[in-house]
Amino acid sequence: MDGEELRRRYAAGERDFSSLNLRGVNISGSEPMEDVFIEIDLSGINLSGADLTDAILAAANLTDANLSSANLTRADLGQCKLIRANLSGANLTKACLDVVEFMDTDMSGAELRSASITQTWLGNTNMSGAKHVSNVDWTGTRVRGLVLEDGSVLNDDHDW
Repeated sequence: MDGEELRRRYAAGERDFSSLNLRGVNISGSEPMEDVFIEIDLSGINLSGADLTDAILAAANLTDANLSSANLTRADLGQCKLIRANLSGANLTKACLDVVEFMDTDMSGAELRSASITQTWLGNTNMSGAKHVSNVDWTGTRVRGLVLEDGSVLNDDHDW
């Protein structure tokens, strides 16, 4: 399936795309350099287990999205809304999560090797069991209510 087919099926009301292979697909349908200017509404979409390696989802609204166990290696999720999103067990190796809005997001068990999560606010985000958290670029990121990989919680404002 390509990005155009996904957009057509999504517009028709389909929301369950679990285990779909979208490797390298540009979901927004725009040129890569223009993605950050387009806000694609994919709220409520189910992409659990999908292969989204190298996918460009910049500035997408992924509120209530299910991306559990998805392969998001090198995916561009910059400027996305990940409110109440499920990223548990997702592979976010080398993913770009810069300037993302995280709130009540489940990232438990996620692989975060060399991910970039800069200039971001993480509120009530669960990273218990996440892997390679210390390997993430956290520059300018602020957190509150963040559950860390060891289960400890940062309840006060914390600036990385």
